[in-house]
Amino acid sequence: MYNLQGKLPDGTHVQGSDRRSVRWFVRWRVNGAERKRTFRQKGHATSWRDHLDKARLMGWPADDRGWPIDPTAQVAHVADGPVDDTTGGDMSFADYCDDIWYPAAKTDWSHKNRISHRHNYQTAIGLLRYTAGDPRVRPTLGVSVGDSIRLKDIVADDVLAAIAARKRMNGTTAAVNRRRIAKAYEVGSEDVDLLEERASEATVRGFYITLAMILRAAYNSERIPRNPLVGTSKRAPKPKQARMSDRVVPSIDEVFDLADAIAELGPLGSDGRPAGERFRSLVLCGGTLAPRPGELAAHRPEWIEWDSAPVVFWFKKTEAAIYDPREGIRGRQVRPLKHRADEDARSVPALAAVADALKTHFERGYASADRTWTSATGSAGLDWHNLTDTYWKPACEKVFRGSAKPQLASMTPSILRKAAITFWLDSGITPYLASDWAGHSEDVSRRYYAGRASTSFATEAALLTAHRGATA
Repeated sequence: MYNLQGKLPDGTHVQGSDRRSVRWFVRWRVNGAERKRTFRQKGHATSWRDHLDKARLMGWPADDRGWPIDPTAQVAHVADGPVDDTTGGDMSFADYCDDIWYPAAKTDWSHKNRISHRHNYQTAIGLLRYTAGDPRVRPTLGVSVGDSIRLKDIVADDVLAAIAARKRMNGTTAAVNRRRIAKAYEVGSEDVDLLEERASEATVRGFYITLAMILRAAYNSERIPRNPLVGTSKRAPKPKQARMSDRVVPSIDEVFDLADAIAELGPLGSDGRPAGERFRSLVLCGGTLAPRPGELAAHRPEWIEWDSAPVVFWFKKTEAAIYDPREGIRGRQVRPLKHRADEDARSVPALAAVADALKTHFERGYASADRTWTSATGSAGLDWHNLTDTYWKPACEKVFRGSAKPQLASMTPSILRKAAITFWLDSGITPYLASDWAGHSEDVSRRYYAGRASTSFATEAALLTAHRGATA
């Protein structure tokens, strides 16, 4: 048996650890004859190699393909006639996903959603497989333990088992456990404290949504004789929404404090000022105009109406960094605003202090010809990931560590959008106008974005007291 190898998009063979690989294959020998099996997912190739290694150690026989035969697998009675595994319900779940569903569906998604759905369906392929003891296993008909379940065989129990297995998967925790095991092995210790792998409700729900899309499409195409989704959605419920009073966001004063804190960070530039000065207006715009992080990255200088009173900001595009080696895509992608048509845009009035901060930003030459905000050196576009450790996290910790809102010390930049919407609503802006500025419906604003900038109900209590006095 040979080491795991990878294959690049152009067909070049590389080491299995090469991140550019889009296929992985395993080679082994049976009675002097070389065998080879190719996989679309590295985890499946690794599992197959482990299976071969186990077969070698256990001395299992091989079939005509050179695949090991597990003598413990249950063999069902032979049915009449051969099995066609390429069409209709006899197609495997894996083949249907790879060859039919994903190629047809991916054109409707953004790159971010495409990567998410692809990861989910590949995870589902690994989970929806025949197990030992399954009465549907028929090695004599080409249905063996470990094979992808055929569409016509999928029932609700398979979906429920996949959901249960997905709940016990967490890639980050698994990586930590592997490092702990490796370290214990190096020092010769047999006592290893491993973390429990648990996926979040949102992760499991996302997995179920993708799986349901696949099975519903197969069912509607009459590849599945019965609907396997009946009674399964309750096992992957939507995450419960936090109560309004629990959604703590920065107040408008704290947004300005955060902007001042980030302006003090970073090395000194050629003008003698910290590099963080480049991001002071960025934080102020994020916390008062409610743009999404990608909309700030895509913003252009000409999208500001300086002559209007007040100064008006236009948001017309959003931008995100895309890294997808599977499809050979990397770089930055500019696309229309979320949930908007190609040429749609929205405008938001700016506070005078925010407009002044941005004027200073331009006067100091921090903007480029085609971007309002750039990197810390000014040589590239704005990438939030590059700001996280050096600027964003230290500034958040300085403002909120030890404050009445310690949970905000680890907040993400997207919280600025929620802070702005909360500021609007607390200031008396009507919900329908605030929703129009933010670019979503009133219901979405109320359910997901509106929060509380105060940690007490003193203001609300004063309003109730005043109302009681007026009616007494």
